[in-house]
Amino acid sequence: MTTTLFGGAALIALLFFGLRLTGISNYWRGVISGALPTMAIMSYSLVHWPGADVVALHLAMYVATATVLTLTGERKKGQPLKFHWIPMIFVAFFVILAVLMASFVSIAVSGLPNFVTQWVLPNAANKNVHTAFSGVVPHDEAAAKMISHYMTKSARQRQLGWSIEVAGLEQQLRLNRPTEVTVSARDGAQQPLDRATVKLIVKHPADAAELGKLTILTAFAPGQYRASVTMDRPGQWVAVLQIARGQDEFETAKEISVYAD
Repeated sequence: MTTTLFGGAALIALLFFGLRLTGISNYWRGVISGALPTMAIMSYSLVHWPGADVVALHLAMYVATATVLTLTGERKKGQPLKFHWIPMIFVAFFVILAVLMASFVSIAVSGLPNFVTQWVLPNAANKNVHTAFSGVVPHDEAAAKMISHYMTKSARQRQLGWSIEVAGLEQQLRLNRPTEVTVSARDGAQQPLDRATVKLIVKHPADAAELGKLTILTAFAPGQYRASVTMDRPGQWVAVLQIARGQDEFETAKEISVYAD
């Protein structure tokens, strides 16, 4: 996000001063240099929606950059560039505000850099600490019903006596890198759990109703299932493993972390 934010502002400046060579008036240089990156980020956002806050921040940054260049670009050749201290205060205020807002959004999406985390958080050295915003946790009636349903399901699962072992999710997952996940399942008699449907759902930890990313694991040996999982977004996630055979169902969940290289 910081790349498109400040890179777009730099592109506006390059377009503005580059258009001066064509003889276009100062006003239209500001309009064109601000409009092109703005239309580009809006077109990209329609395909890869980053969130209303991120889009608004880009638009504000682009418009402010084009406006400042337009206001300061109209001067004759050889004439010194002079600014009154009052508009300079306003410009500095909005520049600082844009930097702060970009930092806050970046921290909310990707978290603090590791060296900053180890500096500001106690006992964070040599540990994987996720500081990104995890979302809003529901506390309404639907959430209470969901907890009750979960408790009932847990009691039924204990009666089944199934033994489930999962490999591949205990390591640190890397962004856009395939990871093989294997599941070893045994029934109550400790026999291989064959002919079962095994699903892995990765979803956001704060939204239990979210469908998430679904992966079907295929059997490769008696009671053994596997699949390749690739995460396209970094952050903290919940991997939900669902196993069903006939009327019997088993579900377990595990928090996982996905790190960008």
